[in-house]
Amino acid sequence: MPRIPETVIDQVRLSIDIVDVVGDHVALTRRGKSFVGLCPFHDDSTPSLNVSQEKQIYKCFACGAGGNSFTFLRDIENISFIEAVRQLADRAGIALPDAKPADPDQQEVFDQLYRANELAVKYFHHLLTQDEKAADAMAYLENRGINRDVIDAFSLGYAPDQWDGFLQVAIRRGFSPQILERAGLVSQRQTGDGFYDRFRNRITFPIHAATGRPVAFGARALDPNEQAKYINSPETPVYNKSATLYGLWRNRDAIRDAGTALVVEGYMDLIALAQYNIENAVASSGTALTTDHARLLSRYAPKIILIFDGDTAGATAAMRGIESLSEVDLTTKRRPDQFEMEMRGIVSPLEVGLGVGVVTLPEDHDPDSYVRAHGPDGFLRLTENAVPVIDFLMEQFAQRDDLSTVDGKTRTAHALAELVGGIKDNTRKRFLIKAIAEKMEIDEKTLISIVQTQRRTTRPQNGQPEPEPYDTRPRSERELLTFLMQHPETADSVFNQISPDNFTNSAYRQIATMIAQNRQQKQSIETAHLINQCNDDRLSRILTDLSLEIGIENPNIDIPIRDYIHKFQLKSLESEIELLEKQLRQPLSSDDLRATLEKHRHLTAQRKAMAEPK
Repeated sequence: MPRIPETVIDQVRLSIDIVDVVGDHVALTRRGKSFVGLCPFHDDSTPSLNVSQEKQIYKCFACGAGGNSFTFLRDIENISFIEAVRQLADRAGIALPDAKPADPDQQEVFDQLYRANELAVKYFHHLLTQDEKAADAMAYLENRGINRDVIDAFSLGYAPDQWDGFLQVAIRRGFSPQILERAGLVSQRQTGDGFYDRFRNRITFPIHAATGRPVAFGARALDPNEQAKYINSPETPVYNKSATLYGLWRNRDAIRDAGTALVVEGYMDLIALAQYNIENAVASSGTALTTDHARLLSRYAPKIILIFDGDTAGATAAMRGIESLSEVDLTTKRRPDQFEMEMRGIVSPLEVGLGVGVVTLPEDHDPDSYVRAHGPDGFLRLTENAVPVIDFLMEQFAQRDDLSTVDGKTRTAHALAELVGGIKDNTRKRFLIKAIAEKMEIDEKTLISIVQTQRRTTRPQNGQPEPEPYDTRPRSERELLTFLMQHPETADSVFNQISPDNFTNSAYRQIATMIAQNRQQKQSIETAHLINQCNDDRLSRILTDLSLEIGIENPNIDIPIRDYIHKFQLKSLESEIELLEKQLRQPLSSDDLRATLEKHRHLTAQRKAMAEPK
């Protein structure tokens, strides 16, 4: 199959607006000619992401992320470049030819994993709704008050009580057992001589990525004697459980409209809320609420409300510690207990700038049972009266420690200081510290001192690694490239007088070569187009940096361009002279010596003439 032609990729790029693409994931605000928002690629508390509608590129001035619409979608959704092109082509209504990716092995695997999950969704849903073998599964859902509309909306399904029901169907559709295993849909027998279905005699809940494609499943056992009530897909190349929330794809618009995301623990909790038209909810699927989860939610709403079951408040799985927090408190040389690790999970939304409220349901209730018992109005009244996160934390710590004693206050103060210490927004951090100090009846300065001490002795908890620095020198080369990218019509005359090889900075030399070649081939040298041609993320970042610089702001364009060309030509002469001088230090025949001296004399005279002020 042929690659997608560059002309088609350009057609797709020119047919969509990067503001719309980024805006699907980040709340953007216009600022002058550009748009700004919180960067989704690191823990951003102040808008660091700049999106240029004019240039059709984005750039984060904090973590260095940058590129065009394709690279943004590729990185935010963890998909291949070709898949990003396909999605944006679908969005633009442009039909793509059959394409073979630059990395055919990787893309083929990704594509097969997606398609295997899509087949599983259709297969399980068909059995639930059409096959009499699923009568028990359908009866279970009906007893839980789940109607056919909700079953269809969430593509709920039934995995039959067979060892290879899905396996045989998938093989007939051309899937290998190895691909199905990588997709988490089948498991290899311990003897190594075959495979069997992972999900058997269970109700299935498809889990969708932010792109809308199914990537995994949760599954509830129908047999009451089954040891594992719920099982989930393992992590795969297309499924990262720490960055995926059940129901987010379907409910994202409702969350945006409400301005609040309700976070529940289980699949059935979310399904039950949807049955009562409460759709601004997501489920953590029984996993820890991670910083990646919180960052994902921050794209859609500024606030979340954590819904805890009545019998697990303070110990629910949604409150388990986030992976990036260290196990040992370096300040007090102690290991936080399980309770403190659970409390840390509740702070991850604060670290990415989300407002957080907490609802603790009455004892023996979960969201499913409560909404069925009290209706949607009763459930929403609870969320409207959600407890501020600090009040909830203080209540939980007060149940563990006696805050009337010095030891109890000290222990809680250190734990709370560590929890709020990772919050990047200093204003929010100060308000939280003040609130904690008032509730604990301790001096605010004491708590600030604890936070500062812990931040000095603890490594940063999360966030993207600092981008690898690159040499921005020489300034003249950088400025010339910036100008050429802004004034492509000038590139032809410039490269008639100098060569891309004259650029001494290797990155600038590569970019200059791309510009020169594209001009010769009558192709665009817009930044967004050049990024498409890059196989190097570092070079893409440099291109974005150059494009977002102001460049040469001189109404007399000819003067700076002549100066730059003069500097390049002079530098080229100096390099030639230096090479000749090295040759003169070597033994030469009389004829070669005479020719080399003559050339050296000619070039030094030329250099002197060029160096003289005009």
